[in-house]
Order: sequence, then structure tokens, then C-alpha cells
Amino acid sequence: MDPIQVLTHALSLPGDSTEQSTLFAQLREYLESQPASIPVLCTTLLANVVSPKDSAFKLWLIDLLQFALSRSTLPVESKALLAFQTVEPLHALMNDATATTIKLVVQCFASAYPHLFRYLCENRHNSSAWDVMSRAKERILSMVDSPRAPIGVQVAAIKFMQRVILVQSRGVSDPRVVALQNKADPNVGICPPNHPFMNVRQLEEEGTARLSQMVGMLYSCQDPDILTAVLNCFVILVKLRPQFVQLMVTAMASWTPVRLENSSASIVKSVEKAARIVMVHIMRHGFGGQYQAEVTQALAAQQARMDEAAREEQARRADASRKRTLPEPSVDPSVSKKPKTEIGTTAVAPAVAQGLLASFDFTTLPLALVTELVINNLLAIDPVSLNSAVTSTSGPIAPTPAPTSAPTPAQGPFSAPAAPNVSRPGPSVKVTEEILDPLKIELDEDEIEYEPEKLNSNLEVSPKPESNCHSMLLISMDFELPPARILSEDERNVAVKTAIDRIRSQADGSQRSVEPTEHDSSFPDSPLVRLPASEAWVLLLVRMTTRGPAADMGDGAESGSVVFSPRQDIRKILCDYVLDDFTERYLGLTYGLMHYESLWISRSRLATIWMNEEWYNDVIRREEDPNWQPQYDLWVQKLLMAQKEKLDPKDKAFSRFLVDLPALPPNLLSLLRDLCLDPDIMPVGFTSFRELVTLRPPVRTEAMQILLDLTTHPDKVIRGAAIITVRRWVPDQQPMDQSIRSYARGMLRRLATKDGPATDADEAVHEPESVSSYLPPELVLPASKAVILQHVELLLGLAVKLPEFLDQIFNTYGQTDASVQEALKGLIVPLIKTLGPNNPKLLDLLRTFPADAEFLALRILGILTENARPSPALVSLTKDLIAERELDPGFLVIVIPEMDKADILKHLPRMVATLDGTPEKHERVRKVFSNVVSESPSGTSSNMPRVRQSERLAPAELMVMLHEQEKEIGLKGVIEAIGICFAMPDVFRSETLGVVMQQIMDEPTLPKLFMRTVIQAVTTYKNLVSFVTTTLFSRLIVKKIWTNGPLWDGFMRCAKVTAPSSFGALLQLPKDQLREVVDKQPSLRSGLRDYVIKKERSKPKLASFLETLGDGGEVITTGEAPSGTPPPAPPPIASAVSPNA
Repeated sequence: MDPIQVLTHALSLPGDSTEQSTLFAQLREYLESQPASIPVLCTTLLANVVSPKDSAFKLWLIDLLQFALSRSTLPVESKALLAFQTVEPLHALMNDATATTIKLVVQCFASAYPHLFRYLCENRHNSSAWDVMSRAKERILSMVDSPRAPIGVQVAAIKFMQRVILVQSRGVSDPRVVALQNKADPNVGICPPNHPFMNVRQLEEEGTARLSQMVGMLYSCQDPDILTAVLNCFVILVKLRPQFVQLMVTAMASWTPVRLENSSASIVKSVEKAARIVMVHIMRHGFGGQYQAEVTQALAAQQARMDEAAREEQARRADASRKRTLPEPSVDPSVSKKPKTEIGTTAVAPAVAQGLLASFDFTTLPLALVTELVINNLLAIDPVSLNSAVTSTSGPIAPTPAPTSAPTPAQGPFSAPAAPNVSRPGPSVKVTEEILDPLKIELDEDEIEYEPEKLNSNLEVSPKPESNCHSMLLISMDFELPPARILSEDERNVAVKTAIDRIRSQADGSQRSVEPTEHDSSFPDSPLVRLPASEAWVLLLVRMTTRGPAADMGDGAESGSVVFSPRQDIRKILCDYVLDDFTERYLGLTYGLMHYESLWISRSRLATIWMNEEWYNDVIRREEDPNWQPQYDLWVQKLLMAQKEKLDPKDKAFSRFLVDLPALPPNLLSLLRDLCLDPDIMPVGFTSFRELVTLRPPVRTEAMQILLDLTTHPDKVIRGAAIITVRRWVPDQQPMDQSIRSYARGMLRRLATKDGPATDADEAVHEPESVSSYLPPELVLPASKAVILQHVELLLGLAVKLPEFLDQIFNTYGQTDASVQEALKGLIVPLIKTLGPNNPKLLDLLRTFPADAEFLALRILGILTENARPSPALVSLTKDLIAERELDPGFLVIVIPEMDKADILKHLPRMVATLDGTPEKHERVRKVFSNVVSESPSGTSSNMPRVRQSERLAPAELMVMLHEQEKEIGLKGVIEAIGICFAMPDVFRSETLGVVMQQIMDEPTLPKLFMRTVIQAVTTYKNLVSFVTTTLFSRLIVKKIWTNGPLWDGFMRCAKVTAPSSFGALLQLPKDQLREVVDKQPSLRSGLRDYVIKKERSKPKLASFLETLGDGGEVITTGEAPSGTPPPAPPPIASAVSPNA
């Protein structure tokens, strides 16, 4: 996708159209995965949306900027530059009139403030950007307590205040994290004291004032949303600024929700929970060790306060329900029990209610809403009053008096008590009961729900003769209900299918328009036995399906097949309905309120209820019929296999369904293994394994073995997912932790092919080697790096959390093959960089590593100093190791720049002795030379520390030392080291080499490689030829250079290289040595002859020289002299002096 092209096309569409929004969403998804082009888009386009007109593009762009500054994977440097480039357009957007835009802009500033602060600490010439940010900061902070600011903007401003407090306070002082803190946690500690426009003291004072303001809001704010936002900020402040722990503990311990006295109990409870989270966070993460008692006491006090508030709320609800119950009027015994039929005033309540609600059509309300309204009103009635009302209405109603001419046998018993109940209203009736206020009556007696169980319990009580005589007569009667009509199989199937249709229609369209009560049990996490009314049909349907007639066994039963009855058809309908949308659980969230999720039962939960009922039905049916064909295994397999084809990698309903199953199918673990091996749905498999291991102990061992086996899978993605899954249980979750550790150690022991000394840390005696289905039984040598990674990646991942696993690596290293050792030295690089040079366990291990792991320790030191200067702890440790052990000279690379001159001269020969012609060692020695000599070559850089100027070696000192230590170092090493020196021409200049040659000449014994160095010097610097052929050659002749064979050969070759300048010095040689020179270097003969003829005026001497040169003393006139022929090219320097000479 080309983001520029897509954005251009989106902007060409009509503004705020559906097509434009779709393109924006696709482009956002692409930019989240490829964020490199976000800075270009934001910096280019942000200034174009400052206009007051709102649009989808404007909000999309600001939200994209907020993502880039906060959650994107852009480097910290890119985020800092982006914050600097967008601060002015963001400040201009603060003038927008829309609250949504202001909220997004404030969120952008909250993310940009730390990055901009760090950027300006390093770039001190951009004061204008800081001025803009300061104005924006002042304006945003004024919104925190502004009564005109919307609640969303206030919450965003509080988050910005938290970032200001973090940036304008000191970070942790632990030196182990200071190096990483500058990028991860910018704070005033990184700001230079002499910064031109940022005053550190003023920033700290402002940060302290803002912290006091935030703590003060805890006691003064009456808005629960603001209080919750403040409490959420406390968690981050405590985590990143341990110095605030005491203040936070004191503030939280003394806080009470006194300012929330006008809020509801549920709101107060929510704020109390947020406060409790802060205190639990302080206690669990060890930030408040010395305040443990105070935090514990505060938590106990808060718990008591919350319990007391719950009791008060319960009492208030009970009191409110009592006030809504029907009053009990005092009725004259001679008056009928139903005064509303005799007194017109008592009929006011129904009349008023009918008048008010006559125009309302109740059929428009959903069935669930009407049911909830009825149930809630019934729950509001006091149980005693309800029972009394039920009893009063359940008695026999007096029949209409029958004619006297036709008496019946039953008339006698009923006629006596019936007379008082047939009284008619008239002027002679005196009413003594109190007139009821219709506004205070919530329910009429006729509306009370008929409850047979309570009615029967009341009838069983011995009634008083004066009030319940009719009930006694009813009890004495012999009465039976008529038998129920038996439905046919088709009628039963129709009833069940109708229930299914009703459930589906309710799940697809029902919405509840009333708030649930605090004790509402309709949330998905409530126990299944407390299903709400909207789910009652589900339980009924499942039980009708599972506990109906058994499946009929047909002729195919003998062959293992089952011919299903119509009951199985119902199961098939139910199965299809569940599989149609198994992840329907979160659909209710689209209505905007979380409790809407309980309006209908999710299909995954329906499947859970169904499978639990099937399992229980199989249990009770087996007890009755041993030949019962189990249904649970059949249908759970159908659900699992069908759902496998439809899984969404982000869906958690599948794993939750597995955990809630009453019994796990035998092939479940192999099914989950297949899911883990599928890249498209791999997260579902690992999530399910994690839940089963944690919550289902019977399968824990087998599931753990599969997960551990997957940690050695050849595919890096699958292996990494398995390692992430198991690593979360280390080190606190038992018994998983022990199994994971044992398996990781066992995989490492598979690499050991040699016998090594047993150590206390070696547990090989107690634990066998681990087995993996993805690795061969025996390690094939030489092993590839990929195979070694399969063995050790789990252990390396655990070592990040538990560095003691490094002991296992060091103890096993010496017992492994060379190919394994080489691979391990490369694989530990990410781990060592993560631990860092100040990790205590790593430093202890480097101090005590086994002798056969020396090169592994050297590799670790090289990793720690590859791109940074060695820490003081590393320098001290390495010096101690060098003093205590005979280590590889490579250890000297770490500390030799930190030594004084005497120690450098002492240890440098060991370093040079490692030269063997390999590029790695050649480059290592070159870096050491560049750091220990007094001048550094221009144009080169090194991360190694520089020696203090007073402790550096002069270039001449280094060159002289190399010649003097040629026996200890070795001739080949010295030759390569001298070549390194000549490759640094800015350090070893011609005058430096002249000084070197003079100092060596002053020594009583000349080094073997001296003349080789002289030849190399005059070849490199032609201006040294005169010095060598006059001063140096004369001194060598005085020292009788011909007495040292190798040096004499070098002298002659040097004379040939420097001819004809060397002719004058050669004539100073004795005749025998001069004759040897021209014999071994015949190319010099003609040049010397011409030189002698031109220079020598005395004929006897001329004849003597010519005789020495082999011309028989014959004098050739000047005119006959051959024209000066240039000497042949000198031999290569490498052959000038044999290294073995």
C-alpha cells in the first residue's frame, strides 16, 4: 500500500462520507504496522487542519499523531523530533471550539512533553519551541480544576499534569538504570545545570507544586470521575518516582470519601476500589517496604469503612422498601375485608393509575422489560406484608346467595360465614378505617404475584377458628387436579422449537431500557443457577433437550452407529445455532453500556450450559441404564471440530468454553497442539493451553509437556509463542515453575558431549535430559546454530528474568563441542545486552567462571564493551582477574586503556603476541595502539576509553618497545605490529621514526628487525634517505655492523634501496666489506665505480677503490664513463629481512 496515494484518494472523496472513513481506517491499520511514514504525514498535514471546521480527517490526523507519540514502534529519537516539529500546530489547535478536538490535542501534549523535553536538553538553541510548550502547559493545567471544562478534557489534563510531574522531578539514582533512563524516563536529571532557557530549579519547584495540587484534589474534589483519574495517576507516580512513596502512603492512609456524601453508594464503592488498587500496588511491588505496617493498617481501615457503607446501604434499601409497602388500615370487624368495593375513596388509586397510563401502549415494551419491572416491584415489598396480602386474598370468596327454594347440601357450612361478606354500601355503614393516599400506594393487592409454595406453607399452619375457618374446610375437602394432557412427540418438538425461536429472536433484538440493580445476577460471571428471567428459557430448553427420552437404537446400533430420535434433531438445531456465531459474547458492548451484555445469553455460554447438562444427564442416565449411549462426548466433539474451522485468533470465547467444560475430551490436547501449529489461529491454542494448565490440574502435566515440547519447535514464531506462554509462570507459579526450570536445564544438558567436573550448581545427577519430538535423540556434530537455538532459547528467555540460569550455561560450556561453543557465543548476545554491565549476578559470574569457560567470559566482556565504555565495575573486575589468573590476552583489551604507563608497557607485549595474521586480532591491536599512544589518528573513531594524556605512550616509546620485546613477542608478531604502526601515518610520522632509529642506535645491542624497520621507513618517507645514508650508516659502520650477519644483510639491502645516496657511506667501509657489498649486491658496482671516478682526485686511491670494486685498477676517463643508469628497483620490504633471520 502506498500511504500517500491512499490518503490522496481519501481526501478526494466527499468529506465525512462512509467511503472516506473506510479508507482512513485502512490507512490507519497500515500505518500502525508500518509507522515510518507517520512523521512525514503529520508534520506536513497538521498545519492544514488548524481551521475551526471539524472533519473526520482532522480527528483522524490528530489521533494518528497521538498514536505516533505514544504507542508506536518509532525510535525515541524520531518521536522527539516529531514532538518538536508539531508543537506549534498543536498549540494552535488548542483554540478549537470542539471538546473532542481539545481532548485529543491535550492527549498529544501529554505524550509529546517528555520527548520534547529530552530533545531540548540536547539541542539548546531552540528556545521558541520551549516557549510554545510552556504556554500550552499553562493553559492545559488551568483546565484541571476549571468548572467550564468538559469531564473528558479534565481527565486528559490530569494525565498531562502527571507527565509534567514525572518530567520535572528527579529519576531514580540507581546507577544500573541511569544509562537507560534518559530515553525511557526523561526527567530534570538529564537537563544540564547551565541550560540557556530551562531552569532546573524552577522546573523542580513547579513539579513539586503540581504534585501537591494533585494530592490536594484527592481531598477537595467531589467528582468521582476526576477522583478516579487522580488515583490512577498515583500508580505510575509511585512506580517511576520511589521518592513519592511516603507522600502517597500518607495521603492514601488519611483519605476518606467524605466529599462524596452526595454520590450514590455504587459510585463511592467504585472510588474506594480505585484507592485500594493504589495501596495494594504499593504493597505488592515493594515500593513501600518501610511503610508496610501503615499500608496494611490503611487497607484494613478502608475495608471496615466499605463494609460499614455496605451495611448502611442495605439498611437504607430495606427502609425504603418498607416505606413503599401497603399500610394496614384498621377495619371494623363487621365490615367486609375488601373496603375498596364499599368506599369510593379507596378506589382512587386504580382510577388515578388508569387515568395516567390510559394513553400508554404497554404492548410496545419488550417482554424482558415488562418482566423486570414486575419483578423489581415485587422485590420492593416487605416479605411479611407480601405474605399477609397473599393469605388475605387466597381465602374462599363468598358465592352469590342461592335461592331458598333450591338449597344444596353444601350451603349449610358456607352460609353462616358468607353473610358478613355480602354487606352492601349504604348510609348506615360507618367506616372507621383511615383513608389511603393513592400516591403512596405502589401495588394493588390484585397485582401481587401468585406463589403456590408460599400459599401452601400458609395453609399448613393451624388456622385460628375466627379468621381461617374457610381454609380448614378447604383442607378437609378431597380435591385432585385433573390429569395433564400428554403431548404427542410432534407437539413436544414444536414446543421446543418454538422456545428456540423465541430465544433467538430475543438474543437478536431485545434490549433492556432500565438500569440493573446492584444485586442483579444477570451478568455473565454470575453462577448458572441464578440465571435471570431473560435466560430462563435457555435453561429450560437445555434441560428439555438433554433430559428428554433417550436416543432410539436402530438396526445400525450393533455396528456402532446410532439412529437418532427427534430429540437428536433438536440437539442438531441447537448445535447449528451455537456454531452460527460462537463469539457473540461481546456484541452487547455496541449498545454503549457494559451491562447490556447480559440482555441475552451469548452462544458460547449457551454451549457451556448445554454441555454441562449433557454431562450431568449422562451421569444420572448411566446409573439407571448401563447401556445408555453417552451424548456428551458426541456433541462436545461436534462443537470442537466445527469451531476449529471458524476460530478467530483474537477470540477468547473458545478457551473459556474449554475451561468450563465438566470433562475434557480425550483428543482435546492434540487438537490444541494442532491449533498452536497453525500460524493463523496460533494465539487461540496457546491461550487455551495456558488456561487449562492454570485451572484444570488433572490435565496440567500433559498440557505442560506439550507446551514445553513446542518451546523446541523449528519454527521461530511457534517456538517464541510457546516460550512466552510458559515464561509467565516463572518464578512464582508452582508446580509449573519447577517443571519449566527442569526442562530448560535438561535441554541444555543435551548439548554436553564431554565429561566435566561436577559442581554444586550442576543438577544433572538428579534430573535426566529433556526429550523433544522436534530434535533427534542424539546431537549431530558439528551442530548448526539453528539446532543449538532450539535447545537453549527457552533457557535464554528464562535467564532474562532469572540470571542464575547463566550458571548452567557456564558450567556446561566447557563440556560442549567447538561448534556448540561458537554458536553459544553468538546466541547470548541479546541476553547479555538486556542484563547490562551492572547486573550483580552477571558480575559475580564473570568473577568466578570456570576455567573451561574462559572464552565465553571473554565474549561476554566484548559484548558489554562493544558499543560503550566499560563500566568501573567491569574494569575493576577484569583487573582482578588478570592479576589472579593466567587469562587470554584478549581480557587486556578491556582494561589496558585504563592502566598507567608502567602497566601498559608491562602488559602490552602479551597483547601484541596474540597477532597471528587474522583480521579480528589485527583490528583489536590497532584499536589498542590508537588508544594508548599520545596522538589519535584523525578520521577514525573508537568506543574504547582513552588513556589520560599523562599516562599515554609516545609513538616513539611504543615503536622502541616493540623492537626491544621482539624475543618475548616473537618476530612475526613484532613484524605485524610494526606494520600496524606504519599504517597510522598521522601518529608515526617521519620525525617520529627518526627519533626511534636514533634511540635504538643508542642501545648496545641492536634488534634483529632494526634494519627491516629502517628499510620500511625510507621506503615510506623519502625525506629520511639523507638521514639514514649519512648519520645512521656512519654510526652503523662505527658499530661494525658487518659482525652481525642478519643486520649486515639488512644494511646491504638498505644501501641498495637508498643508492646513490648511500655511496658515500659505503666508501667508508673497509675494503673487504666493500668488496662483499658489491659481490652480494652487484647492481651497486657500476654506480659506485662512477661515483668514485667523479669524487676521487687521487689516482692511487682511485686505483685502490677500482681494484676493490673488481675493475682490476683500470682507470676509465670521465668521458668514457657510462651514462648514469638508475639502479634497479629495490626488493619488496617483506623480503628485505627474513623473519627467521
